Amino acid sequence: MLPSGRRLAIDYGDVRIGLAISDTTALVASPLRTIKNSGDNSAAVIQEVASIIQDEAISVVYIGLPIHLSGGEGTSTEKVRDFAQELRSHIASHIETRLVDERLSTKSAKNQARSMGKKLTRDDVDQMAAVAILEFALHWESSSGRLAGDEI
Repeated sequence: MLPSGRRLAIDYGDVRIGLAISDTTALVASPLRTIKNSGDNSAAVIQEVASIIQDEAISVVYIGLPIHLSGGEGTSTEKVRDFAQELRSHIASHIETRLVDERLSTKSAKNQARSMGKKLTRDDVDQMAAVAILEFALHWESSSGRLAGDEI
């Protein structure tokens, strides 16, 4: 059985982290915000995301995992796995935390904006990439009855 409540998707990047959130019924994904990221503020970033998870009563966190089109992993994948482990250690144990394949999520966000005739800022693109990750996960949940991705 799927947990009830809101979902949060995270599009992790070295410079910016895009966030998207679902409604309380876990049906609709919306952009939430972008957090500035740099190597010297990782503790602050983890704390900010953990606070959002608590404040928004998030029950499932989906973190986009950058897998190469070939299926291989690179340095970005390792950074995301490290971030996910650190975040996992700062949130309540009952909150599901999952890694989901994010291939093409940024490209999808840019294409969606282009088709709507909108010019997006980099912050917007990161949030829309998180929306794409969350939409994938929500669709997976509704069609399979299981959480998307792999547990951390």
